Amino acid sequence: MANRSVSEALTRQLKALCLKSFPCGTGSWNKSSLLAGKGPTSDWVSTDPEEDNQDSLKDLLVQHGSPWELDDSCSPEAQHIRDLAVTCPDNITEEFIYSYFRTLRVVDQEITEADADLLKFCSLEELVLSANRLTTVNSSNLPRTLKVLELCSNHISNLTDLTVSPPPDLQHLGLAYNKLQESSISSYLTADFWPNLVSLDLSFNNLTDLFDLIPKLCTLLQLRILALQGNPLTFTPSYRGYTVDSLHKLCVLDDISILPDERHKSTGLLKNKESLSNEAKLFVHVGKVQGIPNPSTSTELQNAGEYPITTISYHVCYEFVKDQPCREESQCHKCKNLHMITTEGSVQLLCSHNSAFHTDLYKTGGSHWDEVINYEYEKEHTVADLLALKYFLLYGMNVTVVEEKILSWPHDAEQNPTTSKIDKKGGGKDKEKDKARNSSRGSKAGSKNKKKKDNLEDLCHDPPVVRTLGSMIMPLKSLVSGDLQTFTVCNFGTLYSDKEEQHHSSDKGLQENKKVKEQRQKSGRESVETHKTSRSSAKEKHKDVDVKSMEDETHPVPIPFTVEIAVRFLH
Repeated sequence: MANRSVSEALTRQLKALCLKSFPCGTGSWNKSSLLAGKGPTSDWVSTDPEEDNQDSLKDLLVQHGSPWELDDSCSPEAQHIRDLAVTCPDNITEEFIYSYFRTLRVVDQEITEADADLLKFCSLEELVLSANRLTTVNSSNLPRTLKVLELCSNHISNLTDLTVSPPPDLQHLGLAYNKLQESSISSYLTADFWPNLVSLDLSFNNLTDLFDLIPKLCTLLQLRILALQGNPLTFTPSYRGYTVDSLHKLCVLDDISILPDERHKSTGLLKNKESLSNEAKLFVHVGKVQGIPNPSTSTELQNAGEYPITTISYHVCYEFVKDQPCREESQCHKCKNLHMITTEGSVQLLCSHNSAFHTDLYKTGGSHWDEVINYEYEKEHTVADLLALKYFLLYGMNVTVVEEKILSWPHDAEQNPTTSKIDKKGGGKDKEKDKARNSSRGSKAGSKNKKKKDNLEDLCHDPPVVRTLGSMIMPLKSLVSGDLQTFTVCNFGTLYSDKEEQHHSSDKGLQENKKVKEQRQKSGRESVETHKTSRSSAKEKHKDVDVKSMEDETHPVPIPFTVEIAVRFLH
């Protein structure tokens, strides 16, 4: 992509103001200020019917829908200088324009360079270059009168050029949504470069070391407003308290006013700096699960005989960032979209920031079926790699609910698989003998079966058969933005048991057939004989509808399959 300078964008903006053409400037449409050497404040009134009144010319500049209307991104100064171009067109010279503007906004113009032509704006106090493609800004090209410099949403990764010759009276510096890290900025955020800085915005960068950054900011004696949210260092438990106790004159932190009560509670954290941790602590809480179909019907059919004994349990699984930075260069490659690579025991996620993080799989204890399963599971996670944690939170947490089915057999069945197969098939004379025994024993067989179920530890268990019931990614972006906790009800849709699934599919098939027949009748493709047949079978269909409605009454609407999960920071 070709380089684009700020001066080129400003030239295009000035040209769009039409200061030398209709309805501004001098011309046949505006002679009032030129005739008889009289200015715009004269009492002289033009009698030329072809000449527009200056008020009507000004109306064209602000009227909604006019071709000369400015968009909202333009500053009030741009509108004012256009009015001057109508009333005093001779005064609008290049020198006047450069000295007139106090504020300039060049937003989302794909600017790659802040060139030296900015120095022509000798009275400039506010410069906004947000949402461009700047990787660096040389402060020697900035007007010395500048008080506000906004550079958010660019690609700035270091402050070396910005501190070459910074404006001495700068009061606000905005560097949010860039690619700053401690190694590239920590030594440049001091009073040696910014002696009059009142407001500093470093939010949504990759700053991770709280105890390295804050001591540098302590030298900014005029600092009153600070924004650090969206940086990994805000994940540490002592972030806000340590910052408030260190910067005594700070009034606002992350858009939240610092009240005397908060400052009092934070007193002493600076002195106990050695005892504070630079690790993040998070808690994952799994609450209620509901909407799982009752498996008892299918289990009872499978357990018609004594064995096998079927045990079904349910687990909630989630993937959480592993506290281990990825150091393998072959895995940390560039990719436009974040994607997932599965490996044994962990998951690796790559993102457009050219970084990777790993996740481990965690799961709750098994729970038997209930209409509402209340797990009350909570686990603490400690993460030292704060940058990997940020990327993980931006991606989200993968949540899965699984069903584990285990078949249990007596040990002799395992030793004699052929016999067990014959017994399960129930063939030959052995089957008749078994029937006779069961009939003679009566209730004793039931009690014996119950005893065996109670003593599952004495049985031989098959490997568990795992089935995934639902999976989704739980969004966690709000935790990066500053929220201390997030609560989500993961909705996996509706699950049906085998019987409900057949009923549901048959209803769906009937509805589709009905739609097809209606379409044929409307298009005239169905014959007269078909209409007669449909009339004769109307009573039967009516009966089917009644039976269907009765079945719907006996089968209540299934509850959506949901899981309650909360993630919170320790602060």
